[in-house]
Amino acid sequence: MDKVIFTKYSNERAPQFCIRTDILEESGSRWIRKIPVTAEAKTHVADLYNRYEALRQDLEDSPLRVNPCTISGDGVSFPFCNGATLEARLDGLLEKGDTGTLVREIEKFFAMFAKRAEPGCELLFRETADFSEVFGHLDLPETLYCRRVSDIDMVFANVMETENGPELIDYEWTFLFPVPVKFIQYRCLHYYLSGTSRRNSLKELDLFERFGISPKEQEEFGKMESHFQQYILGSCTPLWKLYDSISEGVIELSRMAAPEKEKKANRTVEIYFDKGNGYSAADCEKRSVSHEGPVTVRLTPPEGTRAVRVDPCSGKSVVRVFELSQGAQPLPWTSNGLQAVNGDLIFDTEDPQIYMQIHSAAPVTVRFLAEPVSGLTRELLLNQYGHLHWLAKTPLWNLYTWVKRLKKDRKP
Repeated sequence: MDKVIFTKYSNERAPQFCIRTDILEESGSRWIRKIPVTAEAKTHVADLYNRYEALRQDLEDSPLRVNPCTISGDGVSFPFCNGATLEARLDGLLEKGDTGTLVREIEKFFAMFAKRAEPGCELLFRETADFSEVFGHLDLPETLYCRRVSDIDMVFANVMETENGPELIDYEWTFLFPVPVKFIQYRCLHYYLSGTSRRNSLKELDLFERFGISPKEQEEFGKMESHFQQYILGSCTPLWKLYDSISEGVIELSRMAAPEKEKKANRTVEIYFDKGNGYSAADCEKRSVSHEGPVTVRLTPPEGTRAVRVDPCSGKSVVRVFELSQGAQPLPWTSNGLQAVNGDLIFDTEDPQIYMQIHSAAPVTVRFLAEPVSGLTRELLLNQYGHLHWLAKTPLWNLYTWVKRLKKDRKP
């Protein structure tokens, strides 16, 4: 008998797009099933097979494969695809600092579905009624190259690197009218760069310009994306959009930050090495660092070191730890600060400290951002621990925490 080991509802959408995705298992074999949640969504799910056939035929001459789709009752089924995503591969290269190979991997992927079109080619963009309904109006010349079939969700997280080559695993948003290929590339870059703060360093590479997406095109593609998201939502308002209705506003802590003279106290990072006798000034290094932006400290523990203490700054502050690792492995750590729900550390002390155990002589990397706080900012943080007490008392917040706890308990 089929065993459901994972279920995801995509129901914060217009009724005609509400679906459920299951991962099923029987006798050690797994597969994916998508079924409509509403009567209106039956057509959308049934069309997935037609989109699969059209996309497969359009990519026949490409090394990019499409995860097979079969009709299954009221829904459709797909083989469970084993392997790592292209997104994970790019993140691995980023962690190694190999941005050159990372860019080449993106170029290689883009080349699988993008090619030049000569003037007069039938695949040059033209705005159709179907296009306008989904994406709005595009204020760009009709000289952009398009494919006959456009899967606009070819983001790096939807590309699996399998033993048979790269494979698209989700093509729900595939359209049979002209969509500029540059827009597909824009979405790939946009959602990768904005996915996590760990990728902020890539913004210095200006990947949009590197791949020929001009500022004007970025602006227009951003409008297209907003129109597309509204097309999916219809009249539905997702829970995350209710913030403006229930929030009493946002306090920008940066405007309440301490004056420049207080920031200057953050220019020294102190590193203490415990060789079995505790921390002392005799085994301390001091590093001068910029007080603006994230700070990266790399150190090599002296022989016999058992533990390391890093004092990221002086004075009451908020510290965000981006990385704390030894070699290629993350290091567990503790601190003398309070931890907010988003992971930031709140230090109500003049001597912030972060501690970690060391198990080898491999180099240690610590990357963090420190901001001093005082006055109302400090009181606000200490009273809230990262969230507003008034919000925690509302029925909506109680419902949210109950659903979050229920989802956590049901994880396989």
